[in-house]
This record gives sequence, structure tokens and C-alpha cells, in this order.
Amino acid sequence: MKSFLQEVSRGLSKKNKKLSSKWFYDFHGSKLFEEITKLKEYYPTRTERKILKDNKIEIADKIGKKAVLIEPGAGDIKKIGIFLSNLDKPKKYIPLDISKDYITKISKSFKKKFPKVTIIPKGYDFSKNNKLPFKINSSENITIFFPGSTIGNFEKKDAVKFLKMLKSKFKAKKIIIGVDLVKDIPTLISAYDDKKGITAKFNKNILQRINTELGGDINLNSYKHLAIYNKPKKRIEMRLKSKKNNNIKINGSKFLIKKNEEIHTENSHKYTIRSFKNLTSEAGWRIKKTWVDDKKLFSVHCLHLDKLG
Repeated sequence: MKSFLQEVSRGLSKKNKKLSSKWFYDFHGSKLFEEITKLKEYYPTRTERKILKDNKIEIADKIGKKAVLIEPGAGDIKKIGIFLSNLDKPKKYIPLDISKDYITKISKSFKKKFPKVTIIPKGYDFSKNNKLPFKINSSENITIFFPGSTIGNFEKKDAVKFLKMLKSKFKAKKIIIGVDLVKDIPTLISAYDDKKGITAKFNKNILQRINTELGGDINLNSYKHLAIYNKPKKRIEMRLKSKKNNNIKINGSKFLIKKNEEIHTENSHKYTIRSFKNLTSEAGWRIKKTWVDDKKLFSVHCLHLDKLG
């Protein structure tokens, strides 16, 4: 919890207050996100799943034989199950998630569905430069599965850094990656501010974690969930707006969140096919194949290292 406390203290001490979206995901937060993915307004999950389902044979062919599949930020690990049985003798599947308890529990039922695949769940924060919790054999067919447009949560420079890290640290040869596309603003806003208020609960879960794990005294009802589209940066921004002056304590330290002040909790960048191609090229990857749904809401890409040709 030291890193959690340090990041929270640093983020709330800034003039423009900020908390990292990775702290949404304790067990409860992960379950809330599962609920979000089932909402009518939240198009990314169902659209991406349809793309994966409609193209599962071709995706499996692109991945190739005896793959070692690694999924950073695996969550409920349902998407890989769409094409896992189509793969040619996959060696193993390693789902990684910041919530070790959640990924361990989810993997148990997954193992029953795919008894022939070696599944090794690990708790791991891929946003930090920590040692990998498993050994890498660079001679193997290492393929990263990174769905859900999680790449959109990164600032552009950090997205490039992350894609480079998949080469240098994970020794990946290929990436299957989901990317949300630029579209009309009302569709985007409703996806991140649903009528049932599930996304609001998800956003406020970061405050609940501060209370539970760091001894905070934050009144969650004193904050309003916001989803804003930043047009110049082509991204959705999730924020928590303080309804009044809030003096809060966290682990003995005091912070003032003024009335109408906002805490920036998440970015979700949207791409065009061209802008994503430029991003991957900067990171040393080349788009080998792109799949898009009929409404052009979402895309899935197969990336190869540039040197593979």
C-alpha cells in the first residue's frame, strides 16, 4: 500500500489534482467494471467481442503455432476465450492484473473451460517498471493480447513507451490490440456516464479504496462524477467534482479539495486508423491486419515487429 499512499498524496497535493485510474481496480472495482461492460450505453466491450468472434479464425492464424499468450490488465479474461480454442497448440496463457485476488479467482473457472491450456494468473502492475513475475523465453512465439482499448488510458508518449516495453521486456513478437475509434460526442459521453450510475460508482470507488485502505475520511456523496470529451486531445476525461469545500484526512495527512475543484481520474484516448498507425510506427511496430465493425465504432489490430517484415 506504500505506492498507493504515495501516489494519492502526490496527486492530491497538485494544483491540478489527479489520481491514477489503475487504482479503480480492487476486487469491488473489477466487479463494477464487469457491470459497466454489460450496459447498453457501453458499446466498446460488445463491439470488440463481435469483432473477435467474427474474425477468430483469422486472428488465430495471425497469432500462429505454439503461442505464449500474455494479457496485461486481463480483467475478467472473457475475450481471449473467444478465440483460444481456435489456436494451434498454444503453450500457455498468462493473465496479469493489478488485483491478484480477482485474477486468481476468475482464472479458476476459466481453467475448467480450457483444461488443455496451461493458465498462469499473476498479480502485476504493468504501469510500473517492476520485474516480471514469470520467466520469459525470447525464442518462443510470445503474443500480447491487449483488448478493451486500454491503450487509450495512456498519454500518447506513455502509450509509445508501453508498446516499446512490450518488445524489450516481454520480448513480444506480435500484439493483438483493441482500439476505440473517434466518433460522435454524445455516443462517447453516454458510454462513460450511464443512466444507471454504474460508471459513477466505479469512478468513486477510488475514493472508497482511499477510505478503506489508507484510513481516509472522504464523504463520497460530496463528489459528482463527470465525463467530459476533450476535443483537441480526442479523449474522454473522467473527473470527480467537489460539491463543497472538503477537508479530508488520509493516513494522518490533511488535504483541502475546494468547492467545484475537480480530481482527474482517467483518460480514454480515441484514435483514427491513421493516428493509431502513426503511434505504433513510432514505437517500432507495424500493423499487419486491422478488423473494424460495420458501424466503425471500434477496431482490433494485429501488430508485428517492424523487423519481421
